[in-house]
Amino acid sequence: MTTTRWWAPGHGGRQGVHELARDATLRLRAGSAGLVLRATSGCVLVTREGDRDDHVLEPGGELRLEGRGLVVAWALAPSRLVVAGAPAGARARAGRREKAVAGA
Repeated sequence: MTTTRWWAPGHGGRQGVHELARDATLRLRAGSAGLVLRATSGCVLVTREGDRDDHVLEPGGELRLEGRGLVVAWALAPSRLVVAGAPAGARARAGRREKAVAGA
């Protein structure tokens, strides 16, 4: 099976479907709008810069990450991980937060 990978304009993460072999890692850079990660098979451990907690995604599990930062996904078993941009409402909220901080 092939993996679809592309860089999303204005969004630091690689959106698409990622097929990960056991022990494979995927490095993502979340933009200000954040990312949504969803495991459709396997088991993936997700760690994020500045987050004390790690997150384990099993099939059907979803993790919404707001704000910027480095994100690393580590496949604990052969896995399929879907990476998407945050929903439009989350992007609008993130933009308002950035403007408020810039104006302070």
